[in-house]
Amino acid sequence: MRTVCLIHSHLGPAFSRLGCRVVSLTPPDGVVSLPRLLATLPEPPDCIIHQENLGRLVVLDDCGNAPCPVLYWSLDTHLNHFWQRHYVRALSAAATTQPHLAATLSRDGGPHCAWVPWHGQPRPLAPQAQRTIPLAFVGRISAERQRRQWFAEHLSRFGLLLRQDASGAELAAFYDTVRAAPNECIAGEINLRLFEAASSGCLPVSERTPAGVETLFAPDREALYYDDVAELDDRLRFLQAHPDLAATMGRAAHAAVAARHLPDHRAKALLDLTRAAPPPPKGPAADAALALALYHLNRSGQLATQRIELWRRLAAAPGTPEIMAARVQLALADNNRDMAQALFAACLSHPELAGDARSAAACALAALRLGQGEAAKRAYVAFVAAAGRREAPRLHTPRDYLLFFANALEAIGCTSAPGMLFHHAVHLPETAVQCLVAAKALDQHDLEIERRLESLLRRQPGSEAERIGLLSDLSLHRPDDWSLSLELGLANLKGFRLEAGLEELRLAAATAARTGQDARFTRRLRLADPSGRLRRLLGM
Repeated sequence: MRTVCLIHSHLGPAFSRLGCRVVSLTPPDGVVSLPRLLATLPEPPDCIIHQENLGRLVVLDDCGNAPCPVLYWSLDTHLNHFWQRHYVRALSAAATTQPHLAATLSRDGGPHCAWVPWHGQPRPLAPQAQRTIPLAFVGRISAERQRRQWFAEHLSRFGLLLRQDASGAELAAFYDTVRAAPNECIAGEINLRLFEAASSGCLPVSERTPAGVETLFAPDREALYYDDVAELDDRLRFLQAHPDLAATMGRAAHAAVAARHLPDHRAKALLDLTRAAPPPPKGPAADAALALALYHLNRSGQLATQRIELWRRLAAAPGTPEIMAARVQLALADNNRDMAQALFAACLSHPELAGDARSAAACALAALRLGQGEAAKRAYVAFVAAAGRREAPRLHTPRDYLLFFANALEAIGCTSAPGMLFHHAVHLPETAVQCLVAAKALDQHDLEIERRLESLLRRQPGSEAERIGLLSDLSLHRPDDWSLSLELGLANLKGFRLEAGLEELRLAAATAARTGQDARFTRRLRLADPSGRLRRLLGM
């Protein structure tokens, strides 16, 4: 019988039903030596499955000395990708609940990563007569989640009932009394609410992101999906007009959970992944991956690691651009000028470091923080020379450097790090978005910075509140630019601000007509509104 060692996993009963011998371990928070943990067992397991636990943060160390494959199941990848992309490189395989992030975890030396979604629970189907609540949402509403606040405020006109404190059996019993559950996603992710509602036969009404979500519950049969607040309103009016059809779809969602989305289905998928997985890697690359994971967890404040331990791990790792950038960040945090200067010199003496945007940005921006303008200039010149550029702009101020390296980091895919709480006064920027946030802190109304930051955030789901602020400022200073009003209107609609969104679209149409660009406006709006729903609301 195959022995499965589960770490912080709730799937033990499901693996047992698959015929596995299950050993469940719940180590304390922090860095845990996997071989020492396994030494407490009577015999070695055939595979180890480490599940992300949203209330307990554990990082396994020395995985290369494990006697079997080690798999990590990431549940909140959309908020933890910035450190998990390193962590999985020290393991045999990985799984994620987010289909759009599976490939990114497999890049840059990462192991094979598969999409293994959240799951529901086997539940009896509550009778429709018991469902006295037409619409409900269960989730935290707070000032930090502005978009969700707008979501709740808008749906109050449909009689939405909010619950913020239900979980477990209480949550399931609550959903048994609800007919439909509109869903909102923090960062364009597939979240657990989709499965929790369907498990109780409550019809999910969810955002149509990310790509792949519609394969979980069949559109218009097992769930309803929407792109913006206008389409959400159409969906909810449809449910009000067709209560019998809503009940039928809720029953279909319940049946879909039983057929495809139970704990047993996810346990089998994880088990299949471990069967095909190699032993975990060992050596300098694996050690570097773990060092970077711990560095990013420490940088984000999620896991405190003693500074001497971080230095030990980073110093022992090969001097890759990411490792060197981390060392520079730590030297700056310690205000260790001698160490920082030694790191600057090391990067300048190696073309592969001097020419990499990550290590070059770290050196240049750290030098500016330390008041070493000449060192920053040398790092910039070396970067430009390594790229073979004959002409490059002259950089004079911190703003110049931040905007330059924002471009350089974007060019190599270091665009953003969702979930990482960046503090410009504490952290060195490591991504293009962080560079622009730091630049904006120098001048809150620099229109060029605002324009570039908004352009980058446009690719980041869930950033509508930030984009609305930026676009509002830009459009105020550029009243004749109808494209800004168009983007502001669409951002408001994605942010559940119906009236504000339609008002901005009307303003964009009027501005385009006044400037003789109404044909261009119409083409842009059609691309953004293929169903014609917004044009009908605008009377166009």
